[in-house]
Amino acid sequence: MSFESISFNKNTHLAPAQKKVMKYILDHYEEAIFLTASKLSRKAGVSEATVVRLAQVLGYYGYPGMQEALRENLQNRLSTVTRMEKTVKHTPGDGDVLMKIMQEDILNLSQTLQDISVETFNQAVSEMQKARRIFVAGLRGAHAPALILSLYLRFLKKDAHLLAPGIGDVWNNIHGVGPEDLVIGISFPRYTRLTVEILEYASRQGARVGAITDSPLSPLAEYADWVLPVHSRLDSFIESFTAATSIVNALLTAISIKNPDETMKALRDREALWKEKNIYVIKNKT
Repeated sequence: MSFESISFNKNTHLAPAQKKVMKYILDHYEEAIFLTASKLSRKAGVSEATVVRLAQVLGYYGYPGMQEALRENLQNRLSTVTRMEKTVKHTPGDGDVLMKIMQEDILNLSQTLQDISVETFNQAVSEMQKARRIFVAGLRGAHAPALILSLYLRFLKKDAHLLAPGIGDVWNNIHGVGPEDLVIGISFPRYTRLTVEILEYASRQGARVGAITDSPLSPLAEYADWVLPVHSRLDSFIESFTAATSIVNALLTAISIKNPDETMKALRDREALWKEKNIYVIKNKT
């Protein structure tokens, strides 16, 4: 089992000692994944039984299974320089790059589809549908799927806001967020600190919080009411956002068909405006 396949969010009941272990793993990832359960327990200041119970709570039969998944997830946490060095070393020629990268993206899509919980997906759609306002935070590479999500939610006449530096002030924009609002964070290793801080703030204000991220050890998951886990592994200096964008596409489509009459009206209004303002190039017929 991979970390991405675990159903985990802030409603998962973790004892304080188990949270200490998770925090130690997050703060010392590259060291922690090679420690035995006994050594990890000493480093985290808990009992060995706590480490084993944490693995079981996360859906593993024991600590070795959790440790293996942590090791598999290591590549996503490496620096861009280290990952580029590995790419150069393991990619023999230009002709292989196209096949290799596209196959890895296909695998990301396949694994995400296999691991995603339909129940959690439906929960996300329901909360997006009924939220008074939706705030979407996605920085650096994750800005792309965040932009798509917020943009097309507005097409569907949702009160959606993209939270990103340079677009107003993040904290002024999210000020006043509350229980009727939904805040969605999108981030993958290496996680952007501001995205985590936004979700933490939203959670403290009583807003609903969702996350599109890689695993239950993601710092976003700690504050999320629901998590849509996405595979993003790519043998390159960049992360893959193919599966994340596909999840966003699925969310938008699911919302659009919940009320087809309302959706059709919203889209017709948009099309009329675009035609009036001559937004798109229209090819002349000969």
